[in-house]
Amino acid sequence: MDGRAGQADWGEALRRTVRRLREEHPGRSPELAPGPPPLVPDAALDPDLARPPEQDLYRLLDAVPQAAVLAEPVRDGDGAVLDLAVVIANEAVVRHPHHPEQLSGPFAAGHGVSLREAYPGLWTEQVADAVEEVLRTGHAARALPVRWDGAGPDGTARSRRERLTVHRLGRRLLLLWTDDRTEQAARAAQRIARVGWAEWSLRDGRLDISPGLAVLLGRTPDTATLSVPEVLARVTETARPALYRALDKLLTTGADIDVLTELYGIGRPRRIRLVAEVVRDEDGPIEGLRAVLQDVTELYESQRRLREQQEETERQARRADAEHTVVKRLQDALQPRSATLVGLGVTTAVAYRPAEGPVGGDWFKVRQLPDGRALLAVGDARGHGLDAVALMSMLRHALAGLAFTGALVESLGGWLNRIASDDSDESTATAIVSRYYPDRHLLRWICAGHPPPVLLRGGRATLLPAEVGPPFGVLPAVGYRAVETLVRPGDTVLLYTDGLIERRDQDIDVRLAALCAAVEAHAAEPELQDLVDAVVRDMSGPLSEDDATLLAFRFDR
Repeated sequence: MDGRAGQADWGEALRRTVRRLREEHPGRSPELAPGPPPLVPDAALDPDLARPPEQDLYRLLDAVPQAAVLAEPVRDGDGAVLDLAVVIANEAVVRHPHHPEQLSGPFAAGHGVSLREAYPGLWTEQVADAVEEVLRTGHAARALPVRWDGAGPDGTARSRRERLTVHRLGRRLLLLWTDDRTEQAARAAQRIARVGWAEWSLRDGRLDISPGLAVLLGRTPDTATLSVPEVLARVTETARPALYRALDKLLTTGADIDVLTELYGIGRPRRIRLVAEVVRDEDGPIEGLRAVLQDVTELYESQRRLREQQEETERQARRADAEHTVVKRLQDALQPRSATLVGLGVTTAVAYRPAEGPVGGDWFKVRQLPDGRALLAVGDARGHGLDAVALMSMLRHALAGLAFTGALVESLGGWLNRIASDDSDESTATAIVSRYYPDRHLLRWICAGHPPPVLLRGGRATLLPAEVGPPFGVLPAVGYRAVETLVRPGDTVLLYTDGLIERRDQDIDVRLAALCAAVEAHAAEPELQDLVDAVVRDMSGPLSEDDATLLAFRFDR
């Protein structure tokens, strides 16, 4: 343990539970706990009971699905094992297409066959040592690699690798073969899925582990057993208390557990999902546990990153909603509610359509000047949100003040450009700025990177030719040239922002033509406001990506 408060207590509680369960399974020998006398079957009751015991061995081995051979050691004069002689070969051996000819045919056909002759690659030093150890201790030897060479059904030479398990049955040995490819597939599955298993016996404390778990614990894949303290030592200090509690619950209540823990393995600690159940004989005492462990580090990290991204997205959404509310209120406060001129013979109307997304920087200005002239302007500050509204407010209020100087629109455009350039590198805006001279029926205007005005005359709508200059804020020292348009009574001029005409799926020329067509379609509207509202309605799609403003002024005399 690491000495932290609480962790040692949980480890001690787990150890007490293990000791208690072991006490419920004391080792009992026949001398210490004699049972009732064995029942001796009466052969007369069942003729099959009188058959030779060897026949039962044939049937028993035939029930084994793997290739199995019962063999008897062949020893030299000193007692060393030289070979193994076949006593019984089961049906799986007979059916196996790659086992030698000597073991084919009826069960008894292989009786007495030398396994060293039948399997030239069998009697390796490892197998010989394992056989001696199994005969001496009675403990099985598992997964011994063996190879045999022979001819297949078509006569071609074949070599095959398999895994051999050896059990002692009295003085004889039971040999079971498994295809090495099956073992390789199982190991590959554990490696690919980063999964392993373990089985812990409370009787003898033995903990068997799979190759996959050995790798998770930082051991070589051929590590078959480890002690429980060795495995628990691989659990990180912070994860031990929760794991001890879960294991104690499992062994106390018998209820399955599914916990997330952390192991020291190769490299940094790994997140491990552990699912375990108890081992017991029906309703008998708990004899141990078996567990499956899976490395879920990458999955855990992916889920953690996904949660962080979701939380960040939610935070950004909340900030965006709050900013949108503030910007919308600010824009509503800054935008004029109407556009009216008195005594100049000009009727004005305006319509504003907000975007489905963030608030944009559309603005307009209609102002009657002291010299009897009128200021008529429409603009669009770059971007969306608070920055766009701030730039829109700055340009609009600056224009209102500068217009009172009586300066020409060329000068007004140059001053607005300088203001935008001095603000920041991102402060750019497009605009149409015009001044109307009633005594001359003259409209003088400049275009700073903005769509051209539309002139409605005699029921026909056309685009006014423009002297297009760069947007405000792009080139600090640039100048703007004015266009002079003589208007007639009944003419209507429409200024608008690009949100009215731009669509991602359509060319700008197509959209400008559509605008002129919409203006002509509603040219007969007696009220200018009805004309403006109808045009905005026709030009708006189901999802408007940008704000749109349409300012119209009709010359009545």
